[in-house]
Amino acid sequence: MDKERRKFKRFDAYMSVKYQAADTARVKGISLSKDLSREGLKMNSNFDLKEGTLVDLEIDIPDDPKPVHTSGKVMWSRSSEGRNQGYDQGVRFLMMDPVDKFRVLDYAYNYWLET
Repeated sequence: MDKERRKFKRFDAYMSVKYQAADTARVKGISLSKDLSREGLKMNSNFDLKEGTLVDLEIDIPDDPKPVHTSGKVMWSRSSEGRNQGYDQGVRFLMMDPVDKFRVLDYAYNYWLET
């Protein structure tokens, strides 16, 4: 039996995430967050982002007019299940304002309670 390596609970709270690789303007797009936690999120993109890639993120919290701006580091990337579904990436937050982190996690937690 595999030991669970996750430190924090994951929430399937879907939020729009705009991403752009920090080293090139060509690698950018919009995704939905999945498996959100205190340390990061899972997202899907059309790019096979390499482990260690730095990304700038803009997270749109539903019913909140102010997006959250942060940066992250790709910890893993793999093909999504199914045909032509792009790539899933695990992104660890690097620099996130504590108030913004609270806003994101508060939404995720409340969404989890409702579903």
